[in-house]
Amino acid sequence: MALLAPRADFYASGLPGAADVLLLVEVADRSARYDREVKLPRYRQAGIREVWLVDLEHDRLLAYRDPASDGYQVVQTVRRGETLTPLSFPDRPVAVSDILP
Repeated sequence: MALLAPRADFYASGLPGAADVLLLVEVADRSARYDREVKLPRYRQAGIREVWLVDLEHDRLLAYRDPASDGYQVVQTVRRGETLTPLSFPDRPVAVSDILP
């Protein structure tokens, strides 16, 4: 799931680019390793600023922030009972328990 920056044309004039992605969320039941090893490097190379990986198998959420040439500079693991605040919405903390089933 991607949360995109609003645009007046609702993206009718073209597909969103990396700069339009405010937050990208991947949900992994058994694909967390693939998501980390294959998808995350692609998102990083594209310049996606923040990716949340919902790891259902391990009941946690991993937040990847600030892409650089050698990987995401910030990797944070959060669990039930904790909150995570999206970079694009610093006044909107999200309860991890609301995301994990």
